[in-house]
Amino acid sequence: MTAQLAAVETVSDALFTCSYLWAHGRNYSRTDADKAIHQHKDPTTRYGKLAVRLKQIVEMSYEDLCDAGYLDTDRKQMIIARRSVLVEEIGEVEMNTLLADTQRIQRAFPDATTGERRSKLPLTRGSEGYNVRQDYVIKHMLPAQSLCSIYGPSGSYKSFLAVSWACHIAAGAAWSGRKVEQGAVLYVVGEGGVGVPRRIRAWEQVHGQQVGNLWLVNRPVFPVRETEVAEVILAARQITAECGMPVRLVVIDTLARCFGGNDENDARDMGAFIEGCDVIKQRTGATVLVVHHSGKDEAKGARGSSSFRAALDAEYNVKREGESPALILSCTKMKDAEEPERRAYDLRAAELYTDEDGEMVCSLVVRDVPREAKEVDPDLAGVSRLTDNHQALWQAVRSRTARGEPCTIAVVKDDLRATLGSEKVRKSFPRWLDKLESEGIIRIDGDDLCPVRLE
Repeated sequence: MTAQLAAVETVSDALFTCSYLWAHGRNYSRTDADKAIHQHKDPTTRYGKLAVRLKQIVEMSYEDLCDAGYLDTDRKQMIIARRSVLVEEIGEVEMNTLLADTQRIQRAFPDATTGERRSKLPLTRGSEGYNVRQDYVIKHMLPAQSLCSIYGPSGSYKSFLAVSWACHIAAGAAWSGRKVEQGAVLYVVGEGGVGVPRRIRAWEQVHGQQVGNLWLVNRPVFPVRETEVAEVILAARQITAECGMPVRLVVIDTLARCFGGNDENDARDMGAFIEGCDVIKQRTGATVLVVHHSGKDEAKGARGSSSFRAALDAEYNVKREGESPALILSCTKMKDAEEPERRAYDLRAAELYTDEDGEMVCSLVVRDVPREAKEVDPDLAGVSRLTDNHQALWQAVRSRTARGEPCTIAVVKDDLRATLGSEKVRKSFPRWLDKLESEGIIRIDGDDLCPVRLE
């Protein structure tokens, strides 16, 4: 009797490498995929079929990989989708045996199994990277791929500013003399209504150009929910495919309407919101700009948990200048660069259309021409012969007190030297202090300075 020997197919190192990396959520190379095809020439065998399948996958586009679930913000679901490919071709038992083969793992990935295992942390030495260029979507104002915020009370024109920035980026037009990086913009209109479309139309009329690269989401989006984050990422890819430009800016207007009913003061809830925004910026490459409200005491900054401000790359306070249609823009945080100077910007009216009652419907547009601010702090209203130096002293005292920081004559002098110059402070600080004390604005208690709120 003749014994017939059946050839037993074994897995090549190249196919094992591709399968192992794929099953663990990592990428494999085209070279390894080509080697696997070469070593498993018969496409009718199970390993030959797997090699062909993995070769097809490595040639898929980023969008197709996302659509198939092979790239996903939910890592657990991504691993399930990836391993289903192996199960379909070689079966679940064989897949588990393959992935547990320690000898194969040591042979395919020797660096990962040596005693001297190297860290995956991105280590650099000393000042390496000091001259790396900082990219911006608006130069020196909004860093690229960052988390930023503008905040202020209701009626401070903060949403008009957000629309202005969005329009300039979409159109590739400089803002306030600052270069912008042109790209598409995704604007989440969390508060709904026709206000934002009208502001965009007003900008188009004033500037004489369309902003077809600015897209609106006309409902709140909740970054605390993974499904919502995935929809934003999908929308960004769709926009890029349709207009041929990457999304440079995602505006969330406002934080309150897009917080999903959670507690803004709870650090855990705010942490989930921040994490969702971070995923959006990482997966889209865009800057995320959050429009936010100030708290009851404007001197204490934006409303809610302080963890939000801590996570920001840039933060701006917006307040109305008196009763005129003008805003004052102050940078309250710029993590990796100098803070832009505090400036005022006027708003101008634009006539949009005549309604059915014959009345003209108008909106406002920010004129991106900076000027010195004329606004006087409400606590200083009515004080005669008040100078910018008196206001600077008052702001320094009030800000330090609001943050719970030391507020002595010495530290306030240091604050003012940084902004007003050492010589001016040396000569005039006693007179400024006497003025505010005599007006009942500041109380001197030994070396400490205490603000007194005016009635």
